[in-house]
Amino acid sequence: MLIVDDHPIVLEGTKNLFKEDDDIVVDTESDATCVLQRIKEKPYHIYLIDINMPLENGITLARNIKAIQSNAAIILYTGDDITDYYSLILERKIEGILAKTASKEHILRTVRAIGSGEIVLPINFLDFLDNRFKLQDAKLDIHLNEKEKKILRLIAEGHTNRAIAIELNIPQRTTERYLTQLFTLLNVDSRTEAVDLAERMNLL
Repeated sequence: MLIVDDHPIVLEGTKNLFKEDDDIVVDTESDATCVLQRIKEKPYHIYLIDINMPLENGITLARNIKAIQSNAAIILYTGDDITDYYSLILERKIEGILAKTASKEHILRTVRAIGSGEIVLPINFLDFLDNRFKLQDAKLDIHLNEKEKKILRLIAEGHTNRAIAIELNIPQRTTERYLTQLFTLLNVDSRTEAVDLAERMNLL
């Protein structure tokens, strides 16, 4: 398994979770831009990837890894609310997602299950699926301006509110106001629902 995280302390701490497990060989990488060249020489079975990294976010990296290694198993690792990324599991074929606050036992269980070809999902993933099916029945006439479309694309790529603010060169508070307005326009309650609805209605 390769762990990719730009924070050295988090990277080392995550690696240490597996030090007593002889059947899981763990390597680490702190520079996301080095991963693709590295795995061309040495591919891994599982990739545990931090979502929010400055040089290349984990969602983009996961997509690029899949492009050159289709059988790679990807687990996204984040300090954000993991429910914001549930749509990735279905739409981008991400095998799993873990919160950085998850217990050691939960992380080990998830890695082992995915390594065995299984998937471990939180129980509230069922609520996400239920909401997804309800949204499929929505008949909405929605038109987004270019700024709203750009914000949606940034959300879909996994950018945080702070990252979106930097990209748009606006204060974070303004970004949060835009998001609230966008969610109201789309009649959704979360990032996941917003991106899911926008993609299905070809709004992006």
